[in-house]
Amino acid sequence: MKKSIHSLLFIFLIISLGACSSSEDAQPTVPDGVPGTPGNPATELPIGAVKILKSGNFTAQSGTSTKGMIDLISDEGGRFFVKLGTDFTTKFSTGTVTVYLSTSKDLALSEQSSFQLVAVVNKSGEHFFKLPNSPAAKFTHGIIWCGAAAIPFGFAEIK
Repeated sequence: MKKSIHSLLFIFLIISLGACSSSEDAQPTVPDGVPGTPGNPATELPIGAVKILKSGNFTAQSGTSTKGMIDLISDEGGRFFVKLGTDFTTKFSTGTVTVYLSTSKDLALSEQSSFQLVAVVNKSGEHFFKLPNSPAAKFTHGIIWCGAAAIPFGFAEIK
């Protein structure tokens, strides 16, 4: 009995990870208007010089190879962005992978005040995601999350 439960758990894990694999058909489950989603690309770039407000490095989770820098920045126009560095990569960047700001390294989707959805990430490398306003000081972490499998791919303490 115990062996069959372990086998079922292993199969569930494989299926969950497969949900965030490199399939181009995967669609994100995020609200309309989120940068990086179809019909709302994150193409806006900072104006002039930027100021780094907070910065951190990703730590991989759930057996992924997530790594790279995350910065909260402001530009000369008074706008705010989340920047993923040129070194950003994650093993499963498919369209269901999202970036969040969070009050801790553990994303608590049941507590709406503990996170801010930033954008969908669909490829490695540098990204700029414009925020609607200044990020709240309570956000101390950046999270890379696979929505299809509901598992973390990485976190970064930003300070």
